[in-house]
Amino acid sequence: MQITLRHDPERTIAVPHAQRSAAERTAWARQAGFAFAARNGVDDAVADRISLALDDIAGVTGDDRRSLLLIGAEGRVLAPLTVFAAAEPLPETEQAAFLWSPSALLPATTEVVESEQFGPGFTATLLERHGDHDFGFRRWLFVGRNATVGAVLGPVAPYGLAFVEEIAAGVLRESALEGFVPTSDRTRVEQLDSAVVRVGEDWQL
Repeated sequence: MQITLRHDPERTIAVPHAQRSAAERTAWARQAGFAFAARNGVDDAVADRISLALDDIAGVTGDDRRSLLLIGAEGRVLAPLTVFAAAEPLPETEQAAFLWSPSALLPATTEVVESEQFGPGFTATLLERHGDHDFGFRRWLFVGRNATVGAVLGPVAPYGLAFVEEIAAGVLRESALEGFVPTSDRTRVEQLDSAVVRVGEDWQL
């Protein structure tokens, strides 16, 4: 199934999913990073950071996913957005495994969202600890009648999510998966949203 990501080239860089050698990936990443920096008037230090991030993302991009590097705050915030496709509706246990993380430090912030191409979906934002570092992640899930689309934004410094999550949401609103049949049934996404314990809801007043 072909994923098409529609994105703003002024705030994002698409990462090719074709297999390349390590040297080819590094050369592509450096060219793309410095070209972006030149178009947007940012300095060589930012261009180097963008190039390194692109090289890392290119190493894990494959046929079942598409990746973008999102760039916010004039290059001070860099975050990968990876969009996955499965040619079947995911079972509820797999949906939960994708959305939630055992590394989460706090309850998730969640929202029911809508996409013209994917129909109703669910998004969860989590603060997670990996090793000695804390990162922000935001995940989206759209379960159609015949397929599933999932997306992960992050890892990114927790403060950085504010600079890139609207860019990611815009990409998902406009993107498409060939053959995806959306559902109009919001039952599952509302179940996921109602299952979240929000800070303060269980306080005794």
